Formats: sequence, structure tokens, C-alpha cells
Amino acid sequence: MKNIKLLQTNEIYTLIMLIFYTILAFIFNFKLEKFYQLVLFNFTIIALIIFVSSFSLKYGNSKKYKLFRSLYIVPIVFSIYSQVQVYIPFLNPHLYDSVLIGWDKAIFGVNPTDWIYKFTNPLLTEWLQFAYMTYYFIPIILGVEFILKNKESEFDYLIRNVVLAFYLSYITYLFMPAIGPRFTLHNFASLNLEIPGLFLTDFFRNIVNTGGGVPIGSLHPEQMVNRDCMPSGHTWITIVNMYIAFKCHSKYKYLILFFGLSLIVATIYLRYHYVVDLLVGAFLAIVSLKVEPIFGKSISFITSNFPKKSN
Repeated sequence: MKNIKLLQTNEIYTLIMLIFYTILAFIFNFKLEKFYQLVLFNFTIIALIIFVSSFSLKYGNSKKYKLFRSLYIVPIVFSIYSQVQVYIPFLNPHLYDSVLIGWDKAIFGVNPTDWIYKFTNPLLTEWLQFAYMTYYFIPIILGVEFILKNKESEFDYLIRNVVLAFYLSYITYLFMPAIGPRFTLHNFASLNLEIPGLFLTDFFRNIVNTGGGVPIGSLHPEQMVNRDCMPSGHTWITIVNMYIAFKCHSKYKYLILFFGLSLIVATIYLRYHYVVDLLVGAFLAIVSLKVEPIFGKSISFITSNFPKKSN
């Protein structure tokens, strides 16, 4: 049997992220309306991770415990996504959309969202909006496959890289906050009329809008939407998933490639991103895949004296 570590690498990444958020909360406490709620939430998640990991010494070889520990981190990753948006107005209050628009024009000579508009049709819109939503499910599909096939090393590789990519993407939003072409180059209120789908497009759009800070019926959505366009996290995470699908010989690798490429095209077609967002996201996907093993080894070295159980 392998040694059982008290804390897994992805849990340590999460703890680091929560500590980072908590430090920011204390720094800006005098400006935060929900300071106590944010700190309480972070401490609660930290306590939950420590509590769950504490059972590893006793139940580390239990299949049920392994399955739970493999999946419980997923909602945590998504639940702390929007917290970085709380601090962006304090750390970097400016929007960089005009800069990103200028870069796109310098590279392509046109606004890519204007150029791609000539290819729009309801069937394609329906497909691409659906593909855009698979962003949340592709890593779960890969993870479940690896778990069911008892590919523990592959699953560990997946969860480490995906969790790190998510957290790094959250942090990079601080550098060039932007809201995207659907607000700056186009009329957000006319999106459903200009790029209509068939059946589920509006439903999916409402989910994306609400998750991005824009509830249905918002009077000034451009003021409420999350400033998370640069870099494209959808591109970043999707490329990481596609790479791992092929590297680990997933039986769904070609399906994931098809959905992943559709998703990346959808970010421009549906006016969520500028192309430079995608280019930077793709570059950072490569970077995160390269640096994660270094981070992972460093963490393993630091925690090498943590309690372990050998069987």
C-alpha cells in the first residue's frame, strides 16, 4: 500500500487560495460590506478541508472515502470563484477593454466578434451555447472516468492541474480586469435578438449571466458583471483538460477535443471574449501545465514530515 498523506496537493492549493482571500479581506475590511461573511465562509471551508483530511489516516484506503474526497473539492473550487471579484475594484479599479479591443484590431484588422457575426445562424448558436456550458462538465467527466477505472495517478494529475489552473486564472483577473465585447462592442440587451438560438440558448445564457454577476432584468448589467475576461479561463481550463485527456489516454479524448474546440470558438462567437483573451489563456494553460509539477514537488517536500500512515 502507498503512504497516505494527510493533505492532498489540490487541498493545499485550495487552502493557499483561501488564505490569500482572507488576507485581502482583512486588508480591505473597512471597505467591505460583507467582511464578516467572507471571513466566516473562508474559515468554514478551511475547517472543512482539515476535517475531511483528518480522516485520511483512518479511512485513507476506503473506496467510499476516496470517492468523496475526490469530488468534494469540486463545489469548493466553483464556490470561491466570485470572491476575487470583491477585491478587483480595490486592487485594480480600471477596465482594460479598450486596450484589448486595440490589440485585437492591431492583430486582425477588425473586431473578431464583428467578423464572425456573418456566420451566425440559430442552429450553430444553439450548439455553441451548449458547448460553452460543457466547461463545467469536461473535467468532471474525465475525473469520473479515471475514478471508475481506478486510475489514481491519472486522477491526481487531473485534479492537481485543473484546480491550480482555476485558482491561477482567478488571480490573473486582477491584472487586466475587463467585461468583454458583449458589453463594450455590442448591445448586451440585443444579444438574444442578434444571435438567437433555437430552444435552450436563452436558458443557458441566463445561467451564464447570473453566474457572472448579472441577474435577469438588471438595469445596468455592465456595472454588475464580473470583470473576468482577461485571460479567458474557459480557454485556459479547456486546453488543460484536452491535454490531460490525450496524455492520460482517456477513451473520451476525441469527444473532449470536439467539445473543447467548440467551446473555445463559442467564446468569440457568443461575444464573451476578445481573441487576445484566448491567446493569453492558451499561453497560460501551457505555463500552468509546466509549473504544476514544480509546485507539486515543492509541496510534497514541505509536507514530507506531515503525519502519514503506511500499510
